[in-house]
Amino acid sequence: MTKILVIALGGTIGSVMTDSISLDKNSFKILDYVKDGSVEFSTLSPFAVLSENINTALWKKLIACIDNAKIAQYDGVIILHGSDTLSYTSALIGNAYPNEKIVLTAADRESNGVKNFKSAVEIIKNKKISHPMTVYDRIFDAIAITGADVEDKFHAVLPATTPLDKKIICDKNILIIKVYPGFDAKNYNFANADGVIFTMYHSATVPSGVKGALKMLDNQKIPYRFVTHRQSADYETAKDLEKIEFSTTIENAYISFILK
Repeated sequence: MTKILVIALGGTIGSVMTDSISLDKNSFKILDYVKDGSVEFSTLSPFAVLSENINTALWKKLIACIDNAKIAQYDGVIILHGSDTLSYTSALIGNAYPNEKIVLTAADRESNGVKNFKSAVEIIKNKKISHPMTVYDRIFDAIAITGADVEDKFHAVLPATTPLDKKIICDKNILIIKVYPGFDAKNYNFANADGVIFTMYHSATVPSGVKGALKMLDNQKIPYRFVTHRQSADYETAKDLEKIEFSTTIENAYISFILK
């Protein structure tokens, strides 16, 4: 008998659709569609939200839930999540529990939830997991998954970074800035920021106006980093930049700022 702990956090996979999508009173309704006599499910739900409302306070509750659940007694853990911030919580779990058999999954409004949940169960049943993974139409390393694109498809950034193996969440005000044509540092007030993450264009470049922001951050001693899925920055516009994190995701960069 395969023993699986299911932790429900809400999201579409735990919602009902009427005139809009809202949380269902039964966070575990997905189990009604999955009948498997070879699996024994246990359930926990530390909270239930639509995933766009996830925050560090709720993440702390999730970490406490996992730590208190004594997950070593199970063959694996499945976390039911929403798709909007799935990549962020995946990065959190991938970095906080790098050696645990945890699968995160979600659903779209159509819905692919049953298929995704069944895939998560099969991964655990067939012992094809040794570290956190995420299932959404396909299987990803949890620390490698990006946010969904305009077609609601998730992608992976490989090679993925090394997991931090840290799980204490700090309350930091992290500013994520998406670069754009005509970027002007005067549009920003960094006074309340504990750290800044700059995205880069797809070729690992940034507009020249970013350098004005770096002077402001250096003067205020605010840490910052650039994030790219590329393995190198080859254009002259990026050659003088320091603190570039290559082959990683914005989500991983954010999580690395708040974990210790």
